Amino acid sequence: MRNRINSLFVTLLAVSALVIAPAANAVTVKVIAAGSSAQWQVDAIAAANAATLGGVNSHHYTIKGKCPSTANCGQVFDVRPGVNHAEGGSLWVVWNNAQTEVWAYLSVDSVVGIRAFFSNPRAQLQIDSGTETSGSAQNLISYALFKYGDTGTCGPNSAQESTCDASALPTAIYNALNNQAITAGITDVRPEDAKFAQVRINSALTANLSGLGYTGTPTGIPVESAFSSSTATPIVFNIYGTDPVTGNSIPPFTVFEVGASPITIVDNRTDTSGLGSGVSNVTQAQLQTLFSGTTCNMSVFGGSASVAVNPLLREAMSGTMNTNEFTNLTAPVGSTAFVNSQETNVGQPTPGTAANPLDMTCVTGPGVRYRGIGTGEIVGGVFNGNGVSFFDGVDAIGYTFFSYGNVSKLAGSSSYGYLTLNGVDPLIGQPGYVQGQLPVCALPCPAKPGTTFKHLRDGTYRSWSVLRAVTDKSGVNRTNLDALVIAAQNNINKTVPDFVPFRAAAGDPGLKLYRSHSKNAYTVGTASNGLGGVPENGSDVGGCIKRLGPPPGLLNHHENTGGCKL
Repeated sequence: MRNRINSLFVTLLAVSALVIAPAANAVTVKVIAAGSSAQWQVDAIAAANAATLGGVNSHHYTIKGKCPSTANCGQVFDVRPGVNHAEGGSLWVVWNNAQTEVWAYLSVDSVVGIRAFFSNPRAQLQIDSGTETSGSAQNLISYALFKYGDTGTCGPNSAQESTCDASALPTAIYNALNNQAITAGITDVRPEDAKFAQVRINSALTANLSGLGYTGTPTGIPVESAFSSSTATPIVFNIYGTDPVTGNSIPPFTVFEVGASPITIVDNRTDTSGLGSGVSNVTQAQLQTLFSGTTCNMSVFGGSASVAVNPLLREAMSGTMNTNEFTNLTAPVGSTAFVNSQETNVGQPTPGTAANPLDMTCVTGPGVRYRGIGTGEIVGGVFNGNGVSFFDGVDAIGYTFFSYGNVSKLAGSSSYGYLTLNGVDPLIGQPGYVQGQLPVCALPCPAKPGTTFKHLRDGTYRSWSVLRAVTDKSGVNRTNLDALVIAAQNNINKTVPDFVPFRAAAGDPGLKLYRSHSKNAYTVGTASNGLGGVPENGSDVGGCIKRLGPPPGLLNHHENTGGCKL
């Protein structure tokens, strides 16, 4: 009898061990973010490098595109009935050495990231099982940016190689992330401005361009790329009240201001009779003429009308597009007519026409306007036309939020460059700065705190936005995202200085400017800039630039409307 009891006790212990073991090794998901490319790299570095996050022996993994299954390797999937839509993107994953904590971020565009977070039920991160296959990682972020302890960086033949650049996702990490809800939306614009962009693009085409014609409920007409099979699909969502598809309540949210980044005008200079003839500056009026499709030739810059200039545009769901639209080209969001909008002269975006994908000769050519989906296609279009047969990138002009990663394909070459805007240089103070050339980061390229983006900091460069991260108003998602944002701000000048930190951080005084806020149709309550203890609220894309503290007053404004919002 005693032996039977002992055997039963041993058996119970074994069963208990089987039950307890998974709990002891459970993976806690800290952040699953989706949104803008502008913060994608800096957040990965912060998650891996910060002692309070991934830590000394953290691991990271990156991938994009299609897996061998032909599915997206990583995608955000809108699970709402009648939507069921996927958007692929670039994915990074960071986890600690014990495989008990994990962070992830899928790069899509700002409005998709905001929709993914605000949808109720929330969109999910889906990861193809091919990511578990050894050798699937693509090393999209340089190993030189990931620091492991005090002994240096990881990389080929280094002592830390086994804890760097994981070749595949461990099964436990994969299982913890796959089909899990997005916990944060990463964006270049306020949620109110993202909602404005969604309504504008989903609405019927109007003469004043308050609606752009990509109509549909809940899913609109996809915006097609001129360079690839990529599309961006406008889909309805709300940021307050109830979800327009399911009727579920939208939970309260909070917005973390991360840092300020400039829109940078980039161009192809290989044609010495075109943009390579010495063009170094562009005015707002010239941008308006080009990107509205009015005149697209070198006469805009005082050259020959027979030489084409080819503007490259982003999709209207992009935070990059909306920042360029409302800081450089047209009236503020609250206006009733959007004169000089990038969407001027496009017309009804019927698929299979020159309007969609946008492949349209300007009213006065010979230049052609093309639309790219995502930052990579704009930069690739300037570089070599993305390798398509109909366009080689010559005399292309486009725009992107500056980051060393975003512009790396064009950096350090006199064949490509950036233009000053109204005579003001956005990149003075950046490591690797050469006037007119996009700078190269030596990886890392640390900067002295407070010295980067001189003319963004002093308020004279007009085209910029505050990068933001959105999550729940309270609870663990807020705590975890706050930790990631703080780590990114503290780290930004140590590795790749891609933005001006919003708050004072690690010796940097932070951003001393703000944009005026206004109440648009998607603002609940009174518009506020977030100063004086009042929560930030309302639209600010393209708002006038004001300084915190003395000297007081207006630094910049919308010349084309005679004043600022608010």
